[in-house]
Amino acid sequence: MARERFEGLLGGLYRRNESYLLISAMIFIVSILLGYAFAGMLEPILGSVLGDLKRRISQGELKLTTLSIFANNLKVAFIIYAGGIILGVITVIYLFVNGAIIGYTAAQFSIGDFIIYTAPHGVFEMVGIIIAAAGGFRLANVVLNLMRGLLHLQTDFSITTQVKYLLEVNLDDFKDSLVLFGIAVILLLIAAFIEANLTIIWANYMKTIL
Repeated sequence: MARERFEGLLGGLYRRNESYLLISAMIFIVSILLGYAFAGMLEPILGSVLGDLKRRISQGELKLTTLSIFANNLKVAFIIYAGGIILGVITVIYLFVNGAIIGYTAAQFSIGDFIIYTAPHGVFEMVGIIIAAAGGFRLANVVLNLMRGLLHLQTDFSITTQVKYLLEVNLDDFKDSLVLFGIAVILLLIAAFIEANLTIIWANYMKTIL
């Protein structure tokens, strides 16, 4: 019974936010493909960034621990989610930029090596980012609805009552956005653990049998 209720809640969450999830996935996937296709054009912008990152890792300045990876990804996911406050503009920008970076990075390696070294944690990480963006778009919709409502307040009724009603009407949608962000956080934590502790082991093993 508990399992059926849990699956029902997830199913309802997906149905209510399907369009936001699809939009997020589309933007992210397109940005990855563009980053890969136009890697040469992005080289002046991202080449030094990627090179500095490699140097810091090789010299031990940057430790790839579960906590450090999770903290970095959480910061990105939070900006993507909170970007919904300004009608999703920041959400779109950060989602697109992060996808382009992934595409550019993929172009620097053979496609086989890139998949081997990123697939174990990348699946959770990318899905987490997509879900965080969907939460941001849902949040943007809440903000838009509130703005519309505030612009149509009636002077012959209590302003406080009307504002309270607006908040109540949009409360469930806001809760949906928080739940989506919460799911994204869990996925990013799983991704960070896999990347810090399992990805290299998996990749080295796969390299020996391929």
